[in-house]
Amino acid sequence: MRTTPKLTFSKLDEDTGSKLDQMFEKKDCMVEINPGHVILPADYMTIGQEILDMEVLESDVWMLSYPRTGSTWAQEMVWLIGHDLDYEGAKSLQQIRCPLVELSCIMVDGHAEWHNESVRGSSVDLVKYRLPHPRYIRSHLPFDLLPIDILNEDGSVKPKMIYTSRNPKDMVVSYYHYCKLVHGLKGTFEDFCDLFMRDKAPFGPVWNHILGFWNRRNDPNVLFIKFEEMKRDLPNVVRRTAKFLNKTLSDEDVYKLCDHLSFENMKTNRAVNLEAILEKSFGKNYLEQTSLRFIRKGEIGDWKNYMSDDLSRRFDDWAEKNLKGTELSFE
Repeated sequence: MRTTPKLTFSKLDEDTGSKLDQMFEKKDCMVEINPGHVILPADYMTIGQEILDMEVLESDVWMLSYPRTGSTWAQEMVWLIGHDLDYEGAKSLQQIRCPLVELSCIMVDGHAEWHNESVRGSSVDLVKYRLPHPRYIRSHLPFDLLPIDILNEDGSVKPKMIYTSRNPKDMVVSYYHYCKLVHGLKGTFEDFCDLFMRDKAPFGPVWNHILGFWNRRNDPNVLFIKFEEMKRDLPNVVRRTAKFLNKTLSDEDVYKLCDHLSFENMKTNRAVNLEAILEKSFGKNYLEQTSLRFIRKGEIGDWKNYMSDDLSRRFDDWAEKNLKGTELSFE
Protein backbone atom coordinates (compact mmCIF):
# COMPACT_ATOMS: atom_id res chain seq x y z
CA MET A 1 0.00 0.00 0.00
CA ARG A 2 1.33 3.45 -0.95
CA THR A 3 1.71 5.62 2.16
CA THR A 4 3.03 9.16 1.89
CA PRO A 5 4.78 10.63 4.94
CA LYS A 6 4.07 14.21 5.88
CA LEU A 7 6.86 16.74 5.85
CA THR A 8 7.46 18.88 8.90
CA PHE A 9 8.90 22.39 8.83
CA SER A 10 10.82 23.94 11.71
CA LYS A 11 12.25 27.36 12.37
CA LEU A 12 16.05 27.35 12.50
CA ASP A 13 17.88 27.90 15.76
CA GLU A 14 18.47 31.60 16.40
CA ASP A 15 22.21 31.57 15.63
CA THR A 16 21.91 29.70 12.32
CA GLY A 17 18.78 31.54 11.23
CA SER A 18 20.30 34.92 11.96
CA LYS A 19 23.52 34.03 10.12
CA LEU A 20 21.67 32.83 7.00
CA ASP A 21 19.32 35.84 7.06
CA GLN A 22 22.32 38.17 7.14
CA MET A 23 24.13 36.32 4.36
CA PHE A 24 21.11 36.19 2.04
CA GLU A 25 19.71 39.53 3.24
CA LYS A 26 16.22 38.11 3.74
CA LYS A 27 14.25 37.52 6.93
CA ASP A 28 13.48 33.86 7.74
CA CYS A 29 14.95 32.84 4.38
CA MET A 30 15.54 29.18 5.31
CA VAL A 31 13.71 26.48 7.23
CA GLU A 32 14.58 23.00 8.46
CA ILE A 33 12.71 20.19 6.72
CA ASN A 34 12.20 16.74 8.16
CA PRO A 35 12.84 13.94 7.51
CA GLY A 36 16.55 14.63 7.19
CA HIS A 37 17.12 17.95 9.02
CA VAL A 38 17.46 19.52 5.56
CA ILE A 39 18.02 23.27 5.27
CA LEU A 40 15.98 24.68 2.37
CA PRO A 41 14.58 28.02 1.19
CA ALA A 42 11.34 28.86 2.97
CA ASP A 43 9.42 28.77 -0.33
CA TYR A 44 9.98 25.02 -0.40
CA MET A 45 7.12 24.76 2.09
CA THR A 46 4.69 25.59 -0.75
CA ILE A 47 5.86 22.71 -3.01
CA GLY A 48 7.63 20.13 -0.84
CA GLN A 49 4.66 17.90 -0.11
CA GLU A 50 3.57 18.05 -3.74
CA ILE A 51 7.03 16.81 -4.81
CA LEU A 52 6.83 13.98 -2.29
CA ASP A 53 3.35 13.01 -3.56
CA MET A 54 4.02 13.28 -7.31
CA GLU A 55 3.75 10.26 -9.56
CA VAL A 56 7.03 8.84 -10.82
CA LEU A 57 7.16 6.95 -14.09
CA GLU A 58 9.34 3.97 -14.95
CA SER A 59 10.53 5.86 -18.03
CA ASP A 60 11.73 8.90 -16.03
CA VAL A 61 15.40 9.78 -15.83
CA TRP A 62 16.27 11.64 -12.61
CA MET A 63 19.53 13.61 -12.53
CA LEU A 64 20.43 14.15 -8.90
CA SER A 65 23.18 15.93 -6.98
CA TYR A 66 24.10 18.31 -4.23
CA PRO A 67 24.54 21.81 -5.71
CA ARG A 68 27.77 22.60 -7.56
CA THR A 69 29.04 19.12 -8.30
CA GLY A 70 29.33 19.58 -12.05
CA SER A 71 25.66 18.68 -12.31
CA THR A 72 24.96 21.15 -15.14
CA TRP A 73 27.77 19.50 -17.11
CA ALA A 74 26.50 15.99 -16.33
CA GLN A 75 22.92 17.02 -17.06
CA GLU A 76 23.88 18.21 -20.53
CA MET A 77 25.64 14.90 -21.18
CA VAL A 78 22.71 12.83 -19.92
CA TRP A 79 20.06 14.83 -21.80
CA LEU A 80 21.93 14.61 -25.10
CA ILE A 81 22.63 10.88 -24.80
CA GLY A 82 19.01 10.25 -23.87
CA HIS A 83 17.79 12.35 -26.81
CA ASP A 84 20.01 10.67 -29.39
CA LEU A 85 22.42 13.63 -29.62
CA ASP A 86 19.76 16.20 -30.49
CA TYR A 87 22.10 19.20 -30.56
CA GLU A 88 19.37 21.38 -32.07
CA GLY A 89 17.03 20.61 -29.17
CA ALA A 90 19.88 21.31 -26.75
CA LYS A 91 19.86 24.95 -27.88
CA SER A 92 16.77 25.49 -25.73
CA LEU A 93 17.30 26.58 -22.13
CA GLN A 94 18.50 23.66 -20.00
CA GLN A 95 16.62 24.92 -16.94
CA ILE A 96 13.35 24.33 -18.81
CA ARG A 97 14.00 21.21 -20.90
CA CYS A 98 15.25 19.30 -17.83
CA PRO A 99 14.24 21.45 -14.86
CA LEU A 100 14.94 21.19 -11.18
CA VAL A 101 11.68 19.92 -9.74
CA GLU A 102 12.22 22.33 -6.79
CA LEU A 103 13.21 25.26 -9.02
CA SER A 104 10.27 27.36 -7.81
CA CYS A 105 11.70 27.59 -4.29
CA ILE A 106 15.11 28.70 -5.58
CA MET A 107 14.41 31.21 -8.35
CA VAL A 108 12.49 33.69 -6.22
CA ASP A 109 12.86 37.37 -5.30
CA GLY A 110 15.07 38.91 -8.00
CA HIS A 111 14.41 35.99 -10.35
CA ALA A 112 10.62 36.01 -10.00
CA GLU A 113 9.96 37.72 -13.34
CA TRP A 114 12.06 35.19 -15.26
CA HIS A 115 10.44 32.33 -13.34
CA ASN A 116 6.89 33.54 -14.00
CA GLU A 117 7.52 34.05 -17.73
CA SER A 118 9.53 30.89 -18.36
CA VAL A 119 8.24 28.29 -15.91
CA ARG A 120 4.62 29.52 -16.15
CA GLY A 121 3.32 28.11 -12.90
CA SER A 122 5.30 25.99 -10.48
CA SER A 123 8.29 23.86 -11.40
CA VAL A 124 6.38 20.85 -10.05
CA ASP A 125 3.58 21.50 -12.55
CA LEU A 126 6.16 21.92 -15.32
CA VAL A 127 7.52 18.45 -14.54
CA LYS A 128 4.12 16.83 -14.02
CA TYR A 129 2.20 18.24 -16.94
CA ARG A 130 4.42 19.85 -19.56
CA LEU A 131 7.66 17.90 -19.87
CA PRO A 132 7.76 15.57 -22.89
CA HIS A 133 8.12 11.86 -22.17
CA PRO A 134 10.41 10.28 -21.25
CA ARG A 135 10.89 13.02 -18.68
CA TYR A 136 14.39 14.19 -17.77
CA ILE A 137 14.07 15.66 -14.29
CA ARG A 138 16.72 17.23 -12.12
CA SER A 139 16.88 17.76 -8.36
CA HIS A 140 19.26 18.85 -5.61
CA LEU A 141 17.00 17.32 -2.96
CA PRO A 142 18.37 14.51 -0.78
CA PHE A 143 16.99 11.02 -1.20
CA ASP A 144 14.50 11.35 1.70
CA LEU A 145 12.72 14.31 0.06
CA LEU A 146 12.29 12.76 -3.38
CA PRO A 147 8.86 11.43 -4.44
CA ILE A 148 7.62 8.55 -2.36
CA ASP A 149 7.34 6.41 -5.52
CA ILE A 150 11.15 6.44 -5.62
CA LEU A 151 11.51 5.83 -1.89
CA ASN A 152 9.14 2.84 -1.69
CA GLU A 153 11.11 -0.27 -0.79
CA ASP A 154 8.74 -2.54 -2.71
CA GLY A 155 10.46 -1.39 -5.90
CA SER A 156 7.22 -1.01 -7.84
CA VAL A 157 8.63 1.96 -9.80
CA LYS A 158 12.31 2.04 -10.72
CA PRO A 159 13.17 5.15 -12.75
CA LYS A 160 16.77 5.63 -13.77
CA MET A 161 18.70 7.84 -11.33
CA ILE A 162 22.07 9.40 -12.12
CA TYR A 163 23.86 11.00 -9.17
CA THR A 164 26.77 13.41 -9.62
CA SER A 165 29.23 13.87 -6.75
CA ARG A 166 32.38 15.92 -6.17
CA ASN A 167 35.06 16.48 -3.57
CA PRO A 168 33.21 18.65 -1.02
CA LYS A 169 36.24 20.94 -0.67
CA ASP A 170 35.89 21.98 -4.31
CA MET A 171 32.11 21.84 -4.05
CA VAL A 172 31.94 24.40 -1.23
CA VAL A 173 34.19 26.83 -3.12
CA SER A 174 31.96 26.62 -6.18
CA TYR A 175 28.77 26.80 -4.08
CA TYR A 176 29.95 29.96 -2.32
CA HIS A 177 30.67 31.73 -5.62
CA TYR A 178 27.36 30.53 -7.10
CA CYS A 179 25.41 31.92 -4.14
CA LYS A 180 27.20 35.25 -4.52
CA LEU A 181 26.49 35.45 -8.26
CA VAL A 182 22.90 34.17 -8.37
CA HIS A 183 21.50 34.93 -4.91
CA GLY A 184 23.50 37.97 -3.79
CA LEU A 185 25.14 36.18 -0.88
CA LYS A 186 27.01 38.43 1.54
CA GLY A 187 29.60 37.19 4.01
CA THR A 188 32.96 35.51 4.03
CA PHE A 189 34.00 32.20 2.54
CA GLU A 190 35.02 31.07 6.03
CA ASP A 191 31.54 31.78 7.40
CA PHE A 192 29.98 29.83 4.53
CA CYS A 193 32.34 26.89 5.17
CA ASP A 194 31.37 26.95 8.83
CA LEU A 195 27.69 26.58 7.91
CA PHE A 196 28.58 23.87 5.40
CA MET A 197 30.49 21.79 7.96
CA ARG A 198 27.77 22.28 10.59
CA ASP A 199 25.20 20.89 8.11
CA LYS A 200 23.46 24.27 8.02
CA ALA A 201 24.13 25.36 4.42
CA PRO A 202 21.18 25.22 1.99
CA PHE A 203 20.45 21.64 0.87
CA GLY A 204 22.62 20.27 3.68
CA PRO A 205 23.48 18.03 5.50
CA VAL A 206 25.95 17.26 2.74
CA TRP A 207 27.15 13.79 3.82
CA ASN A 208 23.61 12.49 4.27
CA HIS A 209 22.97 13.74 0.75
CA ILE A 210 25.99 12.06 -0.86
CA LEU A 211 25.84 8.83 1.12
CA GLY A 212 22.11 8.50 0.57
CA PHE A 213 22.90 7.78 -3.07
CA TRP A 214 26.34 6.20 -2.62
CA ASN A 215 24.74 3.49 -0.48
CA ARG A 216 22.42 2.70 -3.39
CA ARG A 217 25.15 2.77 -6.05
CA ASN A 218 24.81 -0.96 -6.76
CA ASP A 219 21.08 -0.75 -7.47
CA PRO A 220 20.55 -1.49 -11.17
CA ASN A 221 18.65 1.77 -11.71
CA VAL A 222 21.34 3.98 -10.10
CA LEU A 223 24.49 5.38 -11.72
CA PHE A 224 26.92 7.18 -9.38
CA ILE A 225 29.32 9.57 -11.15
CA LYS A 226 32.16 11.66 -9.77
CA PHE A 227 33.07 15.07 -11.19
CA GLU A 228 36.71 14.04 -11.02
CA GLU A 229 36.01 11.02 -13.25
CA MET A 230 34.45 13.31 -15.84
CA LYS A 231 37.50 15.57 -15.73
CA ARG A 232 40.00 12.72 -15.99
CA ASP A 233 38.28 10.62 -18.64
CA LEU A 234 35.10 12.13 -20.06
CA PRO A 235 34.80 9.65 -22.98
CA ASN A 236 34.70 6.75 -20.51
CA VAL A 237 31.95 8.42 -18.44
CA VAL A 238 30.01 9.16 -21.63
CA ARG A 239 30.17 5.47 -22.61
CA ARG A 240 29.17 4.31 -19.10
CA THR A 241 26.22 6.69 -19.14
CA ALA A 242 25.13 5.58 -22.62
CA LYS A 243 25.21 1.94 -21.53
CA PHE A 244 23.18 2.81 -18.42
CA LEU A 245 20.58 4.56 -20.62
CA ASN A 246 20.56 1.69 -23.13
CA LYS A 247 21.93 3.90 -25.89
CA THR A 248 24.61 3.07 -28.46
CA LEU A 249 27.23 5.66 -29.43
CA SER A 250 29.93 5.38 -32.08
CA ASP A 251 33.45 6.63 -31.41
CA GLU A 252 32.61 9.63 -33.58
CA ASP A 253 29.48 10.30 -31.51
CA VAL A 254 31.54 10.21 -28.32
CA TYR A 255 34.14 12.55 -29.78
CA LYS A 256 31.53 15.07 -30.90
CA LEU A 257 29.68 14.95 -27.58
CA CYS A 258 32.90 15.44 -25.60
CA ASP A 259 33.68 18.47 -27.75
CA HIS A 260 30.21 19.91 -27.04
CA LEU A 261 30.83 19.27 -23.32
CA SER A 262 34.28 20.88 -23.26
CA PHE A 263 34.72 23.58 -20.62
CA GLU A 264 35.30 26.22 -23.29
CA ASN A 265 32.04 25.37 -25.08
CA MET A 266 29.98 24.99 -21.90
CA LYS A 267 31.20 28.36 -20.59
CA THR A 268 29.97 30.19 -23.71
CA ASN A 269 26.79 28.12 -24.26
CA ARG A 270 23.88 30.39 -23.30
CA ALA A 271 21.53 27.41 -23.08
CA VAL A 272 23.42 26.23 -19.99
CA ASN A 273 25.56 29.09 -18.58
CA LEU A 274 22.66 30.96 -16.88
CA GLU A 275 23.60 34.26 -18.53
CA ALA A 276 20.18 34.70 -20.15
CA ILE A 277 18.50 34.31 -16.76
CA LEU A 278 20.93 36.59 -14.94
CA GLU A 279 20.52 39.31 -17.57
CA LYS A 280 16.74 39.03 -17.30
CA SER A 281 16.83 39.22 -13.51
CA PHE A 282 19.58 41.78 -12.90
CA GLY A 283 19.93 43.67 -16.17
CA LYS A 284 22.12 43.46 -19.27
CA ASN A 285 25.07 45.08 -17.51
CA TYR A 286 25.18 42.74 -14.51
CA LEU A 287 27.78 40.36 -15.90
CA GLU A 288 29.93 43.28 -17.06
CA GLN A 289 30.18 44.43 -13.45
CA THR A 290 31.34 41.14 -11.93
CA SER A 291 34.00 38.57 -12.68
CA LEU A 292 31.80 35.82 -11.23
CA ARG A 293 30.33 33.28 -13.64
CA PHE A 294 27.93 30.34 -13.27
CA ILE A 295 30.33 28.07 -15.16
CA ARG A 296 33.40 29.25 -13.34
CA LYS A 297 36.59 27.18 -13.51
CA GLY A 298 35.70 23.50 -13.71
CA GLU A 299 38.91 22.45 -11.99
CA ILE A 300 40.00 19.76 -9.55
CA GLY A 301 41.70 21.19 -6.47
CA ASP A 302 40.60 24.82 -6.75
CA TRP A 303 39.99 24.72 -2.98
CA LYS A 304 43.74 25.22 -2.52
CA ASN A 305 43.29 28.80 -3.73
CA TYR A 306 40.73 29.58 -1.01
CA MET A 307 41.31 27.46 2.09
CA SER A 308 43.86 28.19 4.79
CA ASP A 309 45.88 25.25 6.10
CA ASP A 310 43.76 25.23 9.25
CA LEU A 311 40.46 25.25 7.34
CA SER A 312 41.73 22.52 5.03
CA ARG A 313 42.68 20.33 7.99
CA ARG A 314 39.28 20.84 9.63
CA PHE A 315 37.58 19.93 6.36
CA ASP A 316 39.72 16.79 6.03
CA ASP A 317 38.96 15.71 9.60
CA TRP A 318 35.24 16.29 9.03
CA ALA A 319 35.33 14.27 5.79
CA GLU A 320 37.32 11.42 7.34
CA LYS A 321 34.85 11.14 10.20
CA ASN A 322 31.86 10.97 7.87
CA LEU A 323 33.43 8.70 5.22
CA LYS A 324 34.83 6.12 7.60
CA GLY A 325 33.64 2.65 6.63
CA THR A 326 31.78 3.83 3.51
CA GLU A 327 34.40 2.90 0.83
CA LEU A 328 33.81 6.34 -0.73
CA SER A 329 36.75 8.63 -1.32
CA PHE A 330 37.47 11.80 -3.30
CA GLU A 331 40.57 13.24 -4.92
